[in-house]
Amino acid sequence: MNCSTTQLPYSNTGYFSKVVIDYLQQSPELRPFYEHLPDIEGIKAAIANRQQFIQERELLVEGLQEQYKTVTPSDKVQLNIQSLLQDNTFTVTTAHQPAIFTGHLYFIYKIVHTIRLADQLKKELPQYNFVPVFWMGSEDADLDELLAVGDSCFDAFDI
Repeated sequence: MNCSTTQLPYSNTGYFSKVVIDYLQQSPELRPFYEHLPDIEGIKAAIANRQQFIQERELLVEGLQEQYKTVTPSDKVQLNIQSLLQDNTFTVTTAHQPAIFTGHLYFIYKIVHTIRLADQLKKELPQYNFVPVFWMGSEDADLDELLAVGDSCFDAFDI
């Protein structure tokens, strides 16, 4: 079976803001707003930067173990949590804030992409461990924001 791929630049999709396009294209106008480039050299620089800070790794591991007390984490999850105790372990973190009128696909895509990025970084930088972390930003849900959507169809719910 012959397969071919075509790459479509983000700028041609019409789905990304100018800021996102400028960031991906490393526009000089945005450079003052972030420290590291979104490439392997930027990752190396970010790692070198993070190594300058004292980390409370034990506290992080204790918190994660507490969160997983009610479930049985897979061997890989347990290994990842324990590897956070090592100075050569870093996280690849993404987050998602629940949003109305969005589906599950983007949510799943972000998780899968984070896992794959952590795996790719391990191949590129084998001296380090990379733990994928997904943060659900549900603690800042804004009921007023939700009620302001559309035709007040949510007014019937007393939360």
